[in-house]
Amino acid sequence: MKAVILAAGLGTRLRPLTFFIPKPLAFINSKPLISHVIEWLRLNGVREIAVVGFYMQDLLERFLSERHPDVVFFKSRKLLGTAGQLYYAKEWVDGDVAVVNTDVLTNLDLKYPLELHKRESALLTIVGQRYKASLRFGVLEVENAVLRAWREKPSFEYITSTGIYIISAEVVKKLGEEFLDMNTFAASLMPRVAVYIAREAYFYDVGTLEDLQRGTALETRGLKP
Repeated sequence: MKAVILAAGLGTRLRPLTFFIPKPLAFINSKPLISHVIEWLRLNGVREIAVVGFYMQDLLERFLSERHPDVVFFKSRKLLGTAGQLYYAKEWVDGDVAVVNTDVLTNLDLKYPLELHKRESALLTIVGQRYKASLRFGVLEVENAVLRAWREKPSFEYITSTGIYIISAEVVKKLGEEFLDMNTFAASLMPRVAVYIAREAYFYDVGTLEDLQRGTALETRGLKP
């Protein structure tokens, strides 16, 4: 199986750091985020890896050529969204390809979503996780100005996307050079979209400077499938 790492975004939530470097080169535990992702893919047995860049892509390409010379790099002409960015790698992909963002550290074993993808004959498999959110306030259920129920600070559980996908190359090869977010892409492929709910895997999302700072406490050597 091949893998494509999406590394095109502007990293606005990591500013001012990303005024100077692209988000994939932000460090956690003396190692750039993209190196963590590449090593995790290697541990999953993925031998062919490509990176799609855009923001400060010359800097990212230079880093990869020096530190990960076996990784293929694709430059982008424009930002096309999480699914649309795959357009620039569409001639390289074949079979079932893992598509991952650069801002999630995980110990997910990719063989399980891949098995589900094949079993369901899916065109897209989304790796999800259960997430519980609690409201800070009481919720009033009102009908015709009359209180029907009061739920004090209720909790809701959702299945959220982790930013990791298995995608069949046949749909990637049909992409045009146009903007396409992953949620719109998924809707266009329904009902042939599977969801693998990762119950045992660990995920750490690096979205903000605070996340980056807290991530320095992670024992990343233990993040193995």
